Amino acid sequence: MKEKSSTAYLFECYIWLVNTLARGPISRADLDRKWARSNANAYGQDSLPESNFHRWRRTVELIFDITIACNSNNEYYIAEMDKSHDADLHNRLLTIMGVNSLLKDSKNLRDKILFEPVPSGDKFLAPIIEALRDEYAIQITHQGFGKAYPSTYLVEPYCLKMFKQRWYMLAYSPGTDDMRVYGLDRIQAIEFSTEKYKIPKDFDAERYFKNTYGVSFADDQPEEVKVKISAYQANFLRSLPIHASQEEIECNDEFSIFRYFVVPTFEFMQELRKYGSELEVLSPQSLRNEFIDEAGSLYSKYYREEE
Repeated sequence: MKEKSSTAYLFECYIWLVNTLARGPISRADLDRKWARSNANAYGQDSLPESNFHRWRRTVELIFDITIACNSNNEYYIAEMDKSHDADLHNRLLTIMGVNSLLKDSKNLRDKILFEPVPSGDKFLAPIIEALRDEYAIQITHQGFGKAYPSTYLVEPYCLKMFKQRWYMLAYSPGTDDMRVYGLDRIQAIEFSTEKYKIPKDFDAERYFKNTYGVSFADDQPEEVKVKISAYQANFLRSLPIHASQEEIECNDEFSIFRYFVVPTFEFMQELRKYGSELEVLSPQSLRNEFIDEAGSLYSKYYREEE
């Protein structure tokens, strides 16, 4: 059983509280009844202590930048946020974590709701969020793919980003005077330091990744990329755009043409590759040439003459 004061246990309690309040106004009595039945209630309490409720309430308001209000019927709820980017970001984060909390309270449904395997790493979310909130540097032990052994760094977290079922942390490393992205599933240990840091006021996480796809970032200027894709596969691009700049500029019964303004990084190219022969890169010519070379290499692997 998790220790009551442990970060992991408290974070699970915070998520339970946010997920419960997000479903609509609820009285303290009903909140107590739900807490008594919750799997997050590791100590079998009959009700949620008033002191815990208000302490958790203040903490989740700080962590998630939300407001927990109380209406005239003495029911608590999460005040509705506007449609800004911040609201959308918070809602997505709460949804991801809220589903996890809901499934823990619905064990009998676990064999009826199927997910893709997710690499470990979410256990480090809580300490990294705390470091972001309080602006304390952390020491991480990280072993990237292709590295023979792990290395330990002192880093200053700037933001968290989820991409393809993995969590990533963008952080500044004083030792290298560089910004780097670290996969949480490749972190082996985290220790808090006593060193404070300040995230620059002009830092904007969304703007930082604006011209790239995934968690890649580059100083290169974005290029206009045009791709031609079969009419059927175009449905997938419409329903889930690859990049915010995506624009459909031509459409007919056979194919569609989409335009992007991005830095054509490796991750972006990988995303295009998954459509195989259903997608053709039209421009820029340099990117088209790369796909031509890859097609030739692939052809030679399958159709080379036997020696």
